[in-house]
Amino acid sequence: MNDEPAPGTGVPDAVFAPLSTAGLMLVVGALGTVARQRWLFPSLGPTAFLQAEYPAHRTARLYHVVAGHGIGLAAGLVAVWLVGASSGSSVLVTHHLTAARTWAAVIAVALTIAGSLVLRASHPPAVSTSMLLALGSFRPTWHDALTIAVGVLVVALAGELLRRARLGNAPGAMPSGSDGPNPRDALA
Repeated sequence: MNDEPAPGTGVPDAVFAPLSTAGLMLVVGALGTVARQRWLFPSLGPTAFLQAEYPAHRTARLYHVVAGHGIGLAAGLVAVWLVGASSGSSVLVTHHLTAARTWAAVIAVALTIAGSLVLRASHPPAVSTSMLLALGSFRPTWHDALTIAVGVLVVALAGELLRRARLGNAPGAMPSGSDGPNPRDALA
């Protein structure tokens, strides 16, 4: 991060990124509070961070955010169902990790990554969404699935507006047809 202003804002990156990320959390949190729904959950913070700090990266794009979290949601549901963990208590409440919850997390993470690669929808925070289900923070119900979907859509859409506004003159912004930097290049 540098002290250069974020494109089109005149605000230094060190101020723009945290305030933008916080603003996205405020939007989804305020809407959830008014609706009395828990639309604000942990995996949305890293999503908002990617949209605010790395707007040109492919993982911050609308498709990657929505599809990635959708894959994470489906993977978490499948994993909990496969190991029969749906009736178990949440690890985050009991502070006790069971074998069923461990296996649900293992399977959910693997399925999320595999699905993201197959659908070319890489979005690392989506792995956290799958783990929220696997560890029991969200239950495998239609209500909780809809709760996750609404939270994701609010942050995805508001973040996409922010991302596009920031990309207007972003130095180093990738041309529209480019997938952006490949994280695997760092391993070469």
